[in-house]
Amino acid sequence: MPYNKSQARIDFEEGTKSLKQVAKKVSYNSSPLEYDQKLLIFQSTMFLMSAKIEEYTKALIEGLIFSYKSNNAVMSEIPENIRTKVLIDNQLVHYTNFNHFKDEKKLLEKLNCSKSYYELLNLTNTFSNSINSQSVLATNKYPSVKNLKILYIRIGIPDIFKEIAKRGQKDDKSPLESFLSIREAIAHQEAPVLTFQDVERHLNNLIDLINKIDRVVYSHITKVSGEKYWS
Repeated sequence: MPYNKSQARIDFEEGTKSLKQVAKKVSYNSSPLEYDQKLLIFQSTMFLMSAKIEEYTKALIEGLIFSYKSNNAVMSEIPENIRTKVLIDNQLVHYTNFNHFKDEKKLLEKLNCSKSYYELLNLTNTFSNSINSQSVLATNKYPSVKNLKILYIRIGIPDIFKEIAKRGQKDDKSPLESFLSIREAIAHQEAPVLTFQDVERHLNNLIDLINKIDRVVYSHITKVSGEKYWS
C-alpha cells in the first residue's frame, strides 16, 4: 500500500502553513507594522512551532493507541516496546518502594500475577485498557533530539534519526537543534534578531523533518501491526 499522511501530519502542516502566511504578510514593506512589532511576530512564530512539533507527536501516538483500541487489536499486533513500557510503568514504583522499605508482603500484593496488566503477555489477548498513550509520551514531550529518540524507541524504532537519514541523506538533527536553540533564547534569554527568511528556512526544515518521521513511523507500524492501524 502507498504511504498516506497521518492526520497528525496533516494538522501539523496546516498549522505551519498558517503561521508562515502570517509571518510573510507582516514582512512586506507595505505592512504598517514597525520593525520591532514584526520581530515579535517572527519570534512568536518560532516559539509556537515548538508546540506544534510536540502536538504532532502527541496526536500521532494518541491516534495510534486509539486505533489499536477501536479495532480490537490483539497483543501480537501491538509493538512489543509499547507493551513492555506499560508493564514497566505498572511495576517500577513498587520495586522502588520495596528497595526503600523492604516490605515483601506489600510487593507481592502489588505485583500479584492476577493483575490485569499481565494480559499484555498473552499475544492472543485483545487490546487491554492498561495500554494508554501517556505511557508512551510520559514527560518526554519537548521535541529535543534526545526526547524524540526516546519517544520513538517506545513504539519500537531504535533510532528515529538514523531511520530518517536513510530517506534523505541529510543531517536532520542539526537543523532541529538550531531551531530549538532559538526557541530557548526566545523563552529564557535575550530574544534573537530574525528575518522572515530565517523563519521560513526553519519552518521548511521542520516540515521536512515531520514528513520523514511520519513516513518512518508509517513503515514501522504497517510492518508490525498492519495497514488498518495507521490513521
